[in-house]
Amino acid sequence: MLGLRSLIRNISKLCNFYQVRCLIDSYLIILCVLAMAVVSGIVLSWLKIPTIIGYIITGVLTAYIFGFKLEDSESLNSIAEMGIVFLMFMIGLDFSFKSISEMKQEVLVFGGLQIGISIAFFFVVCFYFLGFNFSTSIVVASAVSLSSTAIVLKFLNESSQTKTPYGMVSVGILIFQDIAVIPILLMIKLLSDKDSQLLTLLLTTLISASIVLILLVLPGRILAKVFLHFSANMKTDEIFVGAVFLIVLGAAYISKSFGFSLTLGAFLAGMIISNTPYKYQVSSVLVHFRDILLGVFFITVGMQVDIIFLLEYFAVVIVLVVLMMGAKTLLMYLFLMFFRGERVGMRVALSLSQIGEFSFAIFLLASQHKILHLTLDGGILSLIFGDAFFASITPEEIYQFLTLMVIFSMIATPFILDKIDKVTDIFLRYMRPIKFKGLEIKEQTSQEGIESKKTELEGHVVVCGYGALGQKILEYFKGCNVEYVAVDKDYNKVDVAIKKGENVIYGDITRRRILEQLGVGQCAAVIIAIDSVETAQKIYQNISSLSPLCKVIVKTKNTIFATHLHTQGVYGVVDERVEIAKILSDLALQAVEEKSKET
Repeated sequence: MLGLRSLIRNISKLCNFYQVRCLIDSYLIILCVLAMAVVSGIVLSWLKIPTIIGYIITGVLTAYIFGFKLEDSESLNSIAEMGIVFLMFMIGLDFSFKSISEMKQEVLVFGGLQIGISIAFFFVVCFYFLGFNFSTSIVVASAVSLSSTAIVLKFLNESSQTKTPYGMVSVGILIFQDIAVIPILLMIKLLSDKDSQLLTLLLTTLISASIVLILLVLPGRILAKVFLHFSANMKTDEIFVGAVFLIVLGAAYISKSFGFSLTLGAFLAGMIISNTPYKYQVSSVLVHFRDILLGVFFITVGMQVDIIFLLEYFAVVIVLVVLMMGAKTLLMYLFLMFFRGERVGMRVALSLSQIGEFSFAIFLLASQHKILHLTLDGGILSLIFGDAFFASITPEEIYQFLTLMVIFSMIATPFILDKIDKVTDIFLRYMRPIKFKGLEIKEQTSQEGIESKKTELEGHVVVCGYGALGQKILEYFKGCNVEYVAVDKDYNKVDVAIKKGENVIYGDITRRRILEQLGVGQCAAVIIAIDSVETAQKIYQNISSLSPLCKVIVKTKNTIFATHLHTQGVYGVVDERVEIAKILSDLALQAVEEKSKET
């Protein structure tokens, strides 16, 4: 009996030791990857290399130098997925339910056409031309039809183009693609399980979607506002950040619990908060989390690369990626030019020509369910190489080949986006034969739309601080023909202003992200009506770095600070004590003159 107890105790200790060691290994992998993300970000910024490419290369080096593989750490995979979750949440902040309802054409028509035409075309190529079997053809076609939400939306956000016609079409198509991932994953389940019934799966999905929308839109909207209201009143950044994380991750978890993607729930949560006064502050506190987690995501992409396999099939991968991206660009351009004109159509087509990150999940799931295999049913590949050559290729090699195609299409995308106008000009030069009557009008209308979108954020005045002075400034502006927006971190003041109908938002104006969203680069002037010298100095420094020509007007009680601002070339400095002294002195001198006249 004692021997049995001793054996059980030893086995228990051994299991505990193994669990602790696995935990330490998992944390070590995460620590190394995060360290590599930070270091590579600094180096890439210094070398002016697109960060996405550097992160992917970092992932390759991490896998081979440290011997880490993505499958070794489930925690790392989850952390990487959070980058896409936060990205979709912040995109949702820019699109309320009202704005989405106004984007019916971009989401439903353009998104539906892009997915439908792309899947049909690539299925025909894979099944009839290349000779792949039905399951492999439909999986590859579905995955290739998707584009990279992470890369394209990050570019649109950073270049402030999400609200332009080009940006709205791109975002609309990407939203539809994210929704289309759900039926694609259901299709893989049907292909892998011959006994499953289509009607049952569709009915279950419809019911789940209804429940998710009801939970997030009705009680979710109320709870989100309550959480943010109380955390804002606490005036503690940590509590506010915690409330934001709770909302994002809670919405994502609800979505995943009902069989949908984490990103769909996060996107809906962003749309819910987009109509609240907390929108700008929420965006500013999450932007850095999003960027570092996106870096980790792309590092995990690089960790999936097999260098030996890549060197062996490098030429084949490059040729197929070029052909795929060219075909995808042409397909989108052919229908978009009728709706949005040549230039906008080509810009959108080029921007979305890559294969998206959700394709990794599709290929992985199909590989796990043994759907990916190259049993050729005729086709040109069978004639060139013979059936025996493809029969020897394993599902793991097919998955690696498809993964490399996704990665190389992603690597090409930053270069295309960086020179999108020049690349568009080159492609349109060779697309002139595919030009139809009436497109000139469409193109002109699209360009006018771009200009109108640009002018919406121009010529306004930003007032930093909604205290007693800020309130008086806004009252004065009411009698003038000027657009203005004020921002303050005290939610009680903001709440009172909103009830009065004032254009005041909640946020920490010292954050660069909020200054960017308020359009300091296009505004007529910025008034800093804040007493704190440190806060005013920080605001001015951030404005100067974002827009050196911005006209800043500062009020201060500190004469030394006022002198310092004058030396820095500030547009206007009001030294409160000096100005009040002048006014009081002038009044006193006026009284003296009046007295002398009386005598």
